[in-house]
Amino acid sequence: MRRKRLINLTGFTLIVILILGSAGTIWLTHARAMGLIHPLRHRAENTPADVGIETWEEVRFASTDGIELAAWFVPPATDGNGATIIFLHGFGSNRGELLEQAEMLTRRGYGALLPDMRNHGDSGGTLTTLGFSEVDDVRASVDYLLSRPEVNAERIGLVGLSMGAATALRATARIPEIRAVVAEAAYTSIEDNIADGVQAFTGLPAFPFAPLIIWFCQNESGVSMQSIRPIDDLSAIAPRPILFIHGERDGLINVHNSERLYEAASEPKELYLIADAAHGNYLDHEPEEFERRLVAFFEMNVPVIESPQTES
Repeated sequence: MRRKRLINLTGFTLIVILILGSAGTIWLTHARAMGLIHPLRHRAENTPADVGIETWEEVRFASTDGIELAAWFVPPATDGNGATIIFLHGFGSNRGELLEQAEMLTRRGYGALLPDMRNHGDSGGTLTTLGFSEVDDVRASVDYLLSRPEVNAERIGLVGLSMGAATALRATARIPEIRAVVAEAAYTSIEDNIADGVQAFTGLPAFPFAPLIIWFCQNESGVSMQSIRPIDDLSAIAPRPILFIHGERDGLINVHNSERLYEAASEPKELYLIADAAHGNYLDHEPEEFERRLVAFFEMNVPVIESPQTES
């Protein structure tokens, strides 16, 4: 009798542990998914003037699905050819994130457009889709530039960081007006990186946590996370040039993402790895080389002033 009671108690304890473990897994994965779809908003604390850009405008325009986007527009120099670059910030950030990079190019006569993507900064929207619907924000940004007489429709480039980089790759594949793209700390796919993130940040196995996070993300957003695969969009970008940039010590999006993207991309392409950089802090490590690479890429592929060779 005592042995039977012990067996029953052990079985009951195991069932309770299983139920609590399952409930804890569901709670943790649901919370993580909601944090991805509904990130905390952080509005820009600086403006273009804070990095030395003297002429700029606060503008607003609607994304192709009706969401109002807030942005800064820096007109291109009047003595140039109207070349203009769009800058896309990363997840949970805002249009101020890439201001220093924008200044590097506007100082040389380029125009710039820095939008807050949907559900970020001062823009509208309640859902973040990690590079899916954000493509509509890029389409709206391009359309806005096409409405500006100062901008040359044949000279539009794109820079993105992290989620902005994934969005930039997906958008370039779908928007022919984009002539060249820089992808900084891009991910190959959402699925792979949620799985990598679970293992890296929790020490837990990817299964069952990653599939549950993905399921909750899809259920909340109505977007198939499996369809967010920038690596599958690269063939549609060629022959337009791509510059991949990544920090080799990136603990959020592993550098192997950019290495795989570079291998999968067609020419023309470049890969610039920064040895000591983490996620996006490139200017803390190689500011001069970073600027040289960024400027050279656009001067080669979206020149602000035509060279005699280009004119011929």
